[in-house]
Amino acid sequence: MSQNQKILKIMSFVAVLAALGMAWWSSMAIAFANTSPGLLLAICSVVPCVLDLFLGAWGIGAANRPARAYATTYVGVTLLALVLNAVAVVVYVLLNGFVWPAIVNLVIVAVYYYFSRAVRFEALK
Repeated sequence: MSQNQKILKIMSFVAVLAALGMAWWSSMAIAFANTSPGLLLAICSVVPCVLDLFLGAWGIGAANRPARAYATTYVGVTLLALVLNAVAVVVYVLLNGFVWPAIVNLVIVAVYYYFSRAVRFEALK
C-alpha cells in the first residue's frame, strides 16, 4: 500500500468524522431554521454531511483497491463534494452565518480530493 493510499484511507476516516460533526451542526441549523435564509443555511450544512458519508465509505474501498478510484460515480461524487462545499462556504459568508464548520469541511474535502486523484493517477502507472 502506497503512501497516497494510506493517507486516502486516513482522510476517509476523517471524512466520516466530519460527517458526524456536520450532522450535529445540521441538526442545530434545522432546529433554528425559522426563516428562508435559515433554511438555506440548513440545506447548505445537510448536503455536505451526506456527501462526507459517501466519501468516507467509498474512499476506504478506493484506498484498498485503486481500480475503484476510476468509477464514474466515485469521481463524480468527489468533484461534486468539493464544489458543493465551496458553494456552502460562499452561502454562509453571504448570509452572515457561522462559517467555520463549513470552512473546515471544505479543507477536509479538498485534501481528500487531492489524495483521491493521487491514488487514481498512481494506479495508472
